[in-house]
Amino acid sequence: MGVLVAGMLLAAPLGADSLMLTTESYPPFNFETETGELDGISIRVIDALLDVAQVDAEIRLLPWSRAYAEAQSEPGTCVFSTTRTSEREDLFTWVGPLVENQWHAFVLADAEVNAGSLEDLELYRVGGYRDDAVALYVEARGIPVDTAPNDRLNARKLAANRIDVWVSGEHLAPWYARQEGIGELRSLFAFNDTVMSLACHPETARAPLDRMQEELDAIRADGRYAAIVQDVLDSNGERND
Repeated sequence: MGVLVAGMLLAAPLGADSLMLTTESYPPFNFETETGELDGISIRVIDALLDVAQVDAEIRLLPWSRAYAEAQSEPGTCVFSTTRTSEREDLFTWVGPLVENQWHAFVLADAEVNAGSLEDLELYRVGGYRDDAVALYVEARGIPVDTAPNDRLNARKLAANRIDVWVSGEHLAPWYARQEGIGELRSLFAFNDTVMSLACHPETARAPLDRMQEELDAIRADGRYAAIVQDVLDSNGERND
């Protein structure tokens, strides 16, 4: 499965049924490689959906807040991978799920931190990612979160003893921990099961989205989706073929 070059046009110039897709760096679902290409589970899945559904699209890598805002304000624009929550349900038209993402409270493997629930985290310094659904969820339950502009910085903050606990996705935090060389993480507990999808402005044409949803259902049923997931997780960003 080839990866997509950031900002490239996947087919002809964008037309009435074409899409503008925005995404952020959020491995292993979507991220930019050292060579400037886009890769990840969601990127490869989206690539397959666009190809089979014969949908033209442009993909742009943006900061999350901007990517999300553009999908809210511009018809024909979609953002991924977007956590599908009750608060967001009516804001978008959805294609998904692209990925499942369980949320965990992580610490360094040898950390002397004992907690079994979000309430227990009141005793600790908790780090998260600014405007991310995980951090917002934890803050909404009364737990202060020291947010960083990107989640990779939380690996460094954890290693530097600037936070005690890192709330993040089940794959994202271990991915960044390995890339930052801080060792293995230990999950204290999981606290939410979510799905992440393609979220499109509600005035986006339905025909291309319906074709993409049909193909997504097909690849999840026939094993192609599972193969994509395993290949990306095995690589940890090191293989970009």
